[in-house]
Amino acid sequence: MVKSPLRLTIVQYAGDFREAAERLSKGGPETYRAQRHTVEYVENLAAEIGSVTTITGFTDQAYDVTLASGAKAIGAGFVDHFDGRRLAELTAQSRPDLLIVRGPIRPVIWWAIRHRVRTLLLLADSFNTQSAKSRLSGALLGLLTRAPNIEWVANHGNRAAEQLVRIGVPRRKVLAWDYPTFDRPENTPPKTKPSSPAKIIYVGLLAQAKGVDDLIVATKQLVDAGRDVRLDLVGRHDDGRLAGLIAHHRLEGVVHQLGMIDNAEVIVKMRQADIVVVPSRHEYSEGMPLTIYEALCSRTPLVVSDHPMFAGAVIDRESGLVFRAGNTAELADRMTELLDNEALYSRVSEGSAAAWNRLQIPLKWADLITDWIADTSTSRARLATQSFANR
Repeated sequence: MVKSPLRLTIVQYAGDFREAAERLSKGGPETYRAQRHTVEYVENLAAEIGSVTTITGFTDQAYDVTLASGAKAIGAGFVDHFDGRRLAELTAQSRPDLLIVRGPIRPVIWWAIRHRVRTLLLLADSFNTQSAKSRLSGALLGLLTRAPNIEWVANHGNRAAEQLVRIGVPRRKVLAWDYPTFDRPENTPPKTKPSSPAKIIYVGLLAQAKGVDDLIVATKQLVDAGRDVRLDLVGRHDDGRLAGLIAHHRLEGVVHQLGMIDNAEVIVKMRQADIVVVPSRHEYSEGMPLTIYEALCSRTPLVVSDHPMFAGAVIDRESGLVFRAGNTAELADRMTELLDNEALYSRVSEGSAAAWNRLQIPLKWADLITDWIADTSTSRARLATQSFANR
């Protein structure tokens, strides 16, 4: 790929790289779609370009290790508080020739600008512009991206990339990217009707901003209305907050926390369910949730919130049902509609294939990084054809 040795540093908020690399090297499970693909790609880069360091903010403990692959992993050890300045310090210590910033981490971006380091912003974020403070934050990021060394600003999904333009990122620098395709809805037949008792599933971060609490309350409303339902929550166990909420609503026999499962089992679990719910509130910084791709592949009807990043991805009553984020009564009503209306249920399941195909993006995660590192006339031209300047 590159003839002369280079030092590449990748900086990210969370997603402990050391833990993931060691788990996968031992044949352990993936915890999200394409995790093995991304981890192995980064590790292989260490041999190809000379030096690769991944710096992660939130890790169980601080560490600085070299993995068996030769890739270096640094954990900042953040637990309760994110410190962008500390990440900038760790970035400086790695002395990068190339920098990939996997989040709008302004202190790291500002360090890169001051030191004129070739930088790729590789995001999976949305930007809340409802308050003056959030609009100012977005505008500041847009201003920073005008620096010549910030060469590309890529976001996961078309809607998220379009938002970059709205906050002031130059169109010529904006790219939409996606992970490679591993599953397709065409491989699975559509569904015609729900089962009984009805099975509802949520997969993702068990956080209030992700709408999990709203889903539990909506499930309680279904039970109170005489519905025989089961709700499975797939995700890392929290500190007991959700267990308390489940007990408060007397849903111990209805809501089940399954913990983390192998990502290879996610679509299987979704296929076994009758409804997949993605209830994210607007304040959660979504890019394009992998859960939506997986649900569409499972052909199990979706119920999603009206989060701005979902617009166009899930079309109401065509490829899913949409409710106003945070409105538990409306969420319960949408689930009820699917359970009671077989024609609607069948139509939404049938529409999942077309919805999945609309979401596909030609520029894939590893190809984007490979072309950016190579920095040849051919690779630059290939990326430029995907730029929003051409839309």
